[in-house]
Amino acid sequence: MHYLHNFITHIICQMALYNKIVSLFLLALVALIPLQSSGQKIDTLSSDGLFQAARKAVFENTDYSTAKAYLYKALLISPDYADISIFLGRIYTWTKNYDSGRICFKQVLSKQPDYEDATIAYIDLEYLSDNYDKALDLCRTGLRNNPASEALMLREAKILNAQKKFDEADRSIRKLLIINEKNTEAIALSNSFKTANKKVDDINTPSTFSRIKDTISSDGLLIAAKNAAFDKNDYTLAKNYLYQALLISPDYADIKNFLGRIHTWTKNYDSARFYFSAVLKAKPDYEDASQGFIDMEYRNDNYDKSLSLCNEALIFHPESVALLIRKAKTLNAMRRYTEAEKAINKALILDKNNTAVRKISNRTKELSSKNTLALSYDYVTFDKQFDDPWHLVSFDYTRTTGMGSVTGRINYANRFKENGVQYEIEAYPRISKTLYSYVSGGYSDNVGVFPNWRAGFSLYANLPKSFEGELGFRYLKFSGDPTWFYTAYMGKYFKSWLFGGRTYITPSVYTNVVSASYNISARYYYGSADDFIGGNFGYGISPDDNYNSVQIDSKIRLVSYKTGLLFKKKISTFNVLSFDASWANQEYLPQTNGNQYQISIGCVHRF
Repeated sequence: MHYLHNFITHIICQMALYNKIVSLFLLALVALIPLQSSGQKIDTLSSDGLFQAARKAVFENTDYSTAKAYLYKALLISPDYADISIFLGRIYTWTKNYDSGRICFKQVLSKQPDYEDATIAYIDLEYLSDNYDKALDLCRTGLRNNPASEALMLREAKILNAQKKFDEADRSIRKLLIINEKNTEAIALSNSFKTANKKVDDINTPSTFSRIKDTISSDGLLIAAKNAAFDKNDYTLAKNYLYQALLISPDYADIKNFLGRIHTWTKNYDSARFYFSAVLKAKPDYEDASQGFIDMEYRNDNYDKSLSLCNEALIFHPESVALLIRKAKTLNAMRRYTEAEKAINKALILDKNNTAVRKISNRTKELSSKNTLALSYDYVTFDKQFDDPWHLVSFDYTRTTGMGSVTGRINYANRFKENGVQYEIEAYPRISKTLYSYVSGGYSDNVGVFPNWRAGFSLYANLPKSFEGELGFRYLKFSGDPTWFYTAYMGKYFKSWLFGGRTYITPSVYTNVVSASYNISARYYYGSADDFIGGNFGYGISPDDNYNSVQIDSKIRLVSYKTGLLFKKKISTFNVLSFDASWANQEYLPQTNGNQYQISIGCVHRF
């Protein structure tokens, strides 16, 4: 009880210093995390959330600069997310930054040459900038990849008409009418060719409404509606154009889809449902309409409907990563974690380098299993320092709760020809979507084999641009005075990688001089959150290293270098195996070094 009283007293004393560290940490967070609007909170930690924030900035506020900033962040998280690059390219087009727009569209088409939406957006850019030859070349390339695309056929006819190749334009539109004789837009365009025999300038127009000339074709009215929405933030005018367009082309899916989105942005959800439903009734495989419908229902907490729409869309697009992400998010919101894990694991198989998918996978993995049993064994041997090897066995049980996970652990060790047992408890309480913490404590009456007391606390933060950070302290007490360590960590997710750096600093009151240890690590995820291979390199001894922390019980600063490999593999839905090995070169006496070799094997079972 005397040690416990001293321990608690020391914690109170140390918290004054630690509070200063935490305050600085929180100030850094405030500087790094974007401010939220007073209304619906924006998810700025995932590429999907940033994508939605960018669309909102454009459609509700006509704020292209903010939208681009969100999209830049989203691409840092998910550099291969095609829809984000396309939307960024469209913003460049609307703001007449044509060269930047071309870069975005080229990047998408270099990886997905048959992506119709990227081709259409690129064609519209070249048409706007009067590059008819390039627009026509893109159109015909697109038609080779999507030969049944009526939207591309219409653009081909309009481009040819703009080039005054009236006969070719007429032949192109008649070809479309052979494929679909009921295409009202094609009929209207054909009639305009016959009556006017001049360019129908529905794309090559300035962005402001006052200079839009084509309001007689459905395509022209759709462009006018987009300009009214994007340039003037005038949704009423945009809807009027779209209503007129539907009179000309009542089955034009893009018009109804845009109407559905405008009604979503203006919170007319019943009207939005009407138009999304109409599009999907006529074209059940129209993925963009499905995504818009899903997002609307998800934002309104209609998770059952959102999930139903996901499942229906996945029938037509079973390998759509965007739809699988939406399904996993919806299932997580419904607390159906096992099903969410299946959806996000499929997305990982399809796109293992998608950082947004990786982060959702990690969150889903944590939520999906409430109970975890883990068993591990470490074998440590020395060439000089000790004659006998060390053995360490750990068994723990973890329970996931609404506040976070809680773990109870029993450690057994044989070191220095002595046996010892240590009891530990640790927890990861959640504070918010951005912050969570780590709290731990441990006791052993076999001092020397284990510390008598150990404890720790850390504050973690999920930071923008796929960074994560930590600040905290660790406490170890052997037979003499206790030792306090202050730790800091910064990690970065990049595609399938997680890179990290950590330091532990011990003030000079506990050693002859200020002591520090450092460790850098990297993990490559080749499958789920439980499938990775990693490596690390470190200097000094970590207080979190159970099999080596007993060597910290000294006021003499000794040099130690360590490198190791870690391999983890999911062998079934609920079972994971791990293996790691390390080598350390330690100065166990002044100017005297020895080598240490460690091998560990572990297994985890979730239920």
